[in-house]
Amino acid sequence: MEKIRTSIYIDASVWKRLKEEAAREGVDVSELLERILREYFGEIPVAAEELDFDPVDLGLPASRLIREMRL
Repeated sequence: MEKIRTSIYIDASVWKRLKEEAAREGVDVSELLERILREYFGEIPVAAEELDFDPVDLGLPASRLIREMRL
């Protein structure tokens, strides 16, 4: 992927938060900003966390299946 260098004007408090978050995650500001923009434009999922759920037995009657899914 081709990268370009650019300059932007951004509020100082936003820049500070961006730098702090990048440091906390152990990435550089460019990488974090690119990820944020990709999330905004829908190119990558917002949550990169694993989903935790128990599988539902599809052989159950519909009413019981719905109750199981609500738990």
